[in-house]
This record gives sequence, C-alpha cells and structure tokens, in this order.
Amino acid sequence: MSTILCNYSVLRFQPYPETGEFANLGIVMLCNDGQFLQRSETRQRQRITHFFGKLPTEVFTRARREFLEELRRVVKLANAHADDAAMQRRIFQHLVAPRETMFRFSQPGTVATEDPRQALEELFMRYVHHDFSQRENLETRMTSRVAQWLRGFTDRQYNEITLGNDLLQVKFPLVWQVAGRPRQAVKPISFDLEESSKIIEKGDKWLMRMKRLEASGQAPLDTVFVSHEPSETQGPRQRAYQEVTRELTESGLLRIIPDALGEHGVTQAIAATPTSMH
Repeated sequence: MSTILCNYSVLRFQPYPETGEFANLGIVMLCNDGQFLQRSETRQRQRITHFFGKLPTEVFTRARREFLEELRRVVKLANAHADDAAMQRRIFQHLVAPRETMFRFSQPGTVATEDPRQALEELFMRYVHHDFSQRENLETRMTSRVAQWLRGFTDRQYNEITLGNDLLQVKFPLVWQVAGRPRQAVKPISFDLEESSKIIEKGDKWLMRMKRLEASGQAPLDTVFVSHEPSETQGPRQRAYQEVTRELTESGLLRIIPDALGEHGVTQAIAATPTSMH
C-alpha cells in the first residue's frame, strides 16, 4: 500500500476561554487521497461536565449535539468533492480556522499512514479518550525497557539517584556512579505531547535543569536522553521536537538517542561514553 498524507485537527471544547482550559472531543482529517474523515465523542459527557464543574450538563449536551450535526454536514460536503483537492483544502482550512467559540480546533498536524481510518482511530484514542493510563505511563514503560537493556552491561550498574544541591534536585532513573561520582545518567523521555508548545516547554525545562546542575558542579560526566519523538513525520509538533533536540544537543550538556534505534542502537550509543562532556 502507498503512503497517504493526512492533515488533522483536534476538536476542543473550551467554554471559558479566559482560563485556557479545554477538553478534546474529536478529530477531523483531510487526506491527499480525497478522504475527509471525522470522529467525535457523542455519548460520554461526565468527563466533560466533571472537568467544567459549573457548566450545566444540558448546556454542554445541547451545544455538542448542534455542533456535531453541523460538523457532519461539512464532512459530507467535503466528501462530495473528493475529486477536487483545492475545494477540500478550503473546506478544511475554513473548518479549523481560529475562532472565539466554545468549540474550536487545534493547530493542524500531519501524519503519514497507509490506513487513514486506522490513523484516525489512533489519534482519537490518544487525544479524546487519551488512553490516560497509557499516556501517563509512557515514560515509565520506556524507563523499564531501557533499564532492562542496560542490565546487559557487565562493567556498570544503574540506579535511581537524585542529583543537585539544596537549591535544585533532579531525579534521574538510571545513574551509573564511579567512586560516588555520577559518571553517566540516562533519562528516557517522551516528546510525543499533545501540542508543539508543550514540547518546547518540556525541552526548555530540561535545558534549564541541566544548566543549573552544571553550574552547581553536580552534573554527570555524561547525560543521555533516550527520546521518543512525536508520531507525526511533519507538522508543528515534529518541528518543535527538532528544535528542542537541536538546542539540547548544542548545549553540550547531554546527548540525545532516539528510542527508535532499538535495543542494539541505544545501548551501543550509551556505551560510547565521552571522556569529557563539559
């Protein structure tokens, strides 16, 4: 099967714009093979009404019903022009354009796939149903996996250690010490976050942490981030990831190894411990 490029945007419910809080309700997707798809949460409401505690339930259910009826109409119109890519792009751009209403769309992203409907389902589960436990435990699972890989080293042992001083403490899950000095710290980290701004914020936070550790003399000789990148191959989240990893690497304070290299590639890169990083 050939690869299909799909632009997508996340439907958000944001009843109080001044707070900046929102809940994801659905996904719209335009693919370069003419498919214009959408999937929305139509049944569950307790997650939304509990999150926005002061919002009357009937206000949300009525507003959602009316908006989704209009969304289905727009998608039907777009699919009636499946042979007119320019028309579909205009419909998609108009639909997801920024607006000051309770229902609005995120900045579009792009995903490459052989099966747009499967990609739509995966995006829906990630953003709307969140797979809360899966998202929250991703770095935990990454850490467990990398820790298992590191047990193959016979010349070193890794343990969870907190580094820093009385002003800053940074916990690293995998630290190899030599004579009480942190020789190498390994930090599995996921940048597969919902928004590009959150990727930037996460990178900035870790860059500042590493700078402060270095200034205090508490930084390891070698720090390695085993990174998990956004699922999209292009778009704002991927650009944010590239910018963050470039800045972190250029700081000279750490190395970044993509977890996509697998066990052999990751452990081989970790084993190549620099004699001096700073």
